[in-house]
Amino acid sequence: MKKLLVISLLMLLTCLASCSTAPQTKPMENAEAHYNKALASFSKRNFFEAIPSFEQLKDKYPISPYAVLAELRLGDCHFLQNELELAIHYYDNFRRLHPNNPDVPYSIYMTGMCHFEQILAVDRDQTPALEAVEYFQSLVDLYPESSYSGKALCKISEAKKQIAEHETLVGLFYLKNKKYKGATRRFIKLLKQYPTSINKDKIYYQIAQADFESGNIQRAEKIVTLLKNKYPESTYTSLAKKLAGQNKPEIGAPEKEDKKKLDKNKKWLFF
Repeated sequence: MKKLLVISLLMLLTCLASCSTAPQTKPMENAEAHYNKALASFSKRNFFEAIPSFEQLKDKYPISPYAVLAELRLGDCHFLQNELELAIHYYDNFRRLHPNNPDVPYSIYMTGMCHFEQILAVDRDQTPALEAVEYFQSLVDLYPESSYSGKALCKISEAKKQIAEHETLVGLFYLKNKKYKGATRRFIKLLKQYPTSINKDKIYYQIAQADFESGNIQRAEKIVTLLKNKYPESTYTSLAKKLAGQNKPEIGAPEKEDKKKLDKNKKWLFF
């Protein structure tokens, strides 16, 4: 219901913007009547009738602005039915066929939402999250003044947090299995690509763990010094001091919650 309410409000705005200046010829009036009929079915969530009605409108009045709106509504119909790949098809087609249409930002946002809705748990493949970030970021970059850009920024933050948690879990998996170079690569990637989505002190500590175990003592000691200077009150700084004194805690277990996730999912974790 919430999805339908949001999309209905957006539809009203796009309809007013696209059709207010259209000449009122007889074919246009017919197209408008056809659109309103299809829209009535859509509003009742009667997609069985709404989808063919929007398709017929496109075929009968291909040059009408209502036919353009029908393309967006078809995407909305499939989105609301959770037919996300079909929805992506219609939103992408709309953007490709009407690159200058004022509703292009909406189509990009909804394409991002289609990917966002497919995001899986942190221990699974995060390709949908990466694709969602790509679409939302393109919206922000191309249309910074759009009303959808603010919403896109919120979704970017959520998706990046999910990706960061996944990368952390993979890094811990490598660390637990003594694949220290792989673990370090994952943790450094987190610091570079997702600095606002992680606890940096925790990631620095885990790099220090991997470095001490792999024999990269010089860098490990530099990281311990960094933790002392930047995060003096952090639990991970205390753990790092123990590492430096060779009083090492169990590898990969700075937090019980992380260890629990790791033990549960290490057999089928996607990398």
